[in-house]
Amino acid sequence: MTIQVSNEPDDFFSFEHDGWEEVCDGYEQYFLPLTRQSVTPLLDAARVTTDLNLLDVCTGSGLIAAAAAERGACAVGLDFSARSLDIARRNYPAIEFHEGDVQALPFDENRFDAVICGYGIIHVPDPAIALAEMKRVLKPGARLALSVWQAPAPDNGYGLVFDAINTHAEPATALPHGPDFFQFSADGKLAAALEFSGLTDIEVDPLSQTWDLDAPARFVDCMLQGTVRTRGLLLAQSEPVRRRVLTAIAAGIEPYKSAAGGYQVPMPALIGSGAK
Repeated sequence: MTIQVSNEPDDFFSFEHDGWEEVCDGYEQYFLPLTRQSVTPLLDAARVTTDLNLLDVCTGSGLIAAAAAERGACAVGLDFSARSLDIARRNYPAIEFHEGDVQALPFDENRFDAVICGYGIIHVPDPAIALAEMKRVLKPGARLALSVWQAPAPDNGYGLVFDAINTHAEPATALPHGPDFFQFSADGKLAAALEFSGLTDIEVDPLSQTWDLDAPARFVDCMLQGTVRTRGLLLAQSEPVRRRVLTAIAAGIEPYKSAAGGYQVPMPALIGSGAK
């Protein structure tokens, strides 16, 4: 299997790093009500129980590490964004957090009983190196579990967003090249990547998730204030083009209006795991 990598790894790393420094507050505000739905399935996939040493990479605001600690695990979190770690340490002062790169983990080989990566593998220049590093720090027999978004489709939120972008936007050539955001989303791709990384006993399960939003404008806010690459694509457009894209996104959410007046947008994910 070929795992896609960035053609401009240094530029892409800086783009992602600087972006997360800017949007980490927005991500916590807008995305955590969505991404917390995948925390329990991730911990279950990694077989997290009491007294395990666990590493949560791309920890962001520390939600997964905190949930592992609630199960009785000794959790450590790592992220490359200092601003995100400020939020994590504020939220969970009893947990140990480190600043670092998942592509070069500052931990010894065979240290952890479980490694978790919640939606982080899609943000690194070289996912194969990141997977190898996560495997390296696992103890033999221990499990790695990670989550990715399912591919855009007519019946999910990312399908709505990227349909609007593909229909109305102009190519954002100013952005540094990154691996396909959804390269692990197609049938069998996530399992193949885990197998390519040398893991065994591989499991991949779909996860249905719903984003509960109070207004169409809230979905637009989520993209502009809580994402890096999608935000970059939008901000790279001229003002008239960006208005057309955002108007299309706001209109596209109407089919998801609930009887209560809010909006329930499907945002499905995949949970993959394997053992060292």
